[in-house]
Amino acid sequence: MTESGKTDRAEPLQRPERNMETNPDVVVIGGGPAGLSAGAWCADLGLSAVLIEEGDTPGGQLHSINNPIVNYAGLEAANGREFAASLLRWQEQFAFRRLLGTRVESIGAEPLAVRTETGAEFRPSAVILATGVSRRKLGLRGEDDLVGKGILRSGAGQREEAKGKHVIIVGGGDAAIENALILGEHAERVTVIHRSREFRARPEFLAKAKAAGNVELRTESFLTAIRGEERFEGVDVAGPGGAGDSIDADLLLVRIGFKPNSELLRGLAELDVSSYVQVDVNSQTSIPMIYACGDVANPISPTIST
Repeated sequence: MTESGKTDRAEPLQRPERNMETNPDVVVIGGGPAGLSAGAWCADLGLSAVLIEEGDTPGGQLHSINNPIVNYAGLEAANGREFAASLLRWQEQFAFRRLLGTRVESIGAEPLAVRTETGAEFRPSAVILATGVSRRKLGLRGEDDLVGKGILRSGAGQREEAKGKHVIIVGGGDAAIENALILGEHAERVTVIHRSREFRARPEFLAKAKAAGNVELRTESFLTAIRGEERFEGVDVAGPGGAGDSIDADLLLVRIGFKPNSELLRGLAELDVSSYVQVDVNSQTSIPMIYACGDVANPISPTIST
């Protein structure tokens, strides 16, 4: 750090000249906070880097956060989109190539190669996987088709739609109970369905939910079907002992956790029992020169990783 308080940029590494178009030093897969940070560090170290992001805009899961972000050191934002905008302005100063709207189809280890769905192939010296996580789904018919037709993407972002409605929330963690509280401020009735006997949410969230007059907490139950053709109409539920019943409702929100986007390394590198990428202290996977960072390698708790 200099006397002015600024951090010195790292000395660029001296590298033999390469064809960056096809043989960059590093390919970063994923354009969320962890991927953008990896690209920035590569540029700072004088490494040629290509960042490949499946979406049209970098930022990853930030774009789906509707609540204020107040616990990230040094920066507050009204929501994830505002945070992402700040992150994107910051990363523009770093010279690394960005390929947006491009999906990686496969990674090869010997020789190290990254292939995209368009047929392009890169032969880097190293790969950094920063593909993050995705929300888990129930796997029931209609779950995707009825999004926007009664199935909510976000409780906080769509709370106005719950006015006077009956909302079903599936899940037992913080996200499920927090959304029950948010939507319960507008809904006539909220039913939370959790497959286990005990909820995993914070005690303070549960205490508020139990005190709310319009929130029902239902345990040892799980959905067997989503009803509705043109619009969500309700669910079929199996309860304790296999007893089943149907619940009519207006809206549905699923919050059953996350799954790592680690498919590219399945059968190639070591994953844990939940399919998170296993890495060493240097963030290297079980395959030399393939690294992973951010949520895809963090089974404890999804967070904003830089």
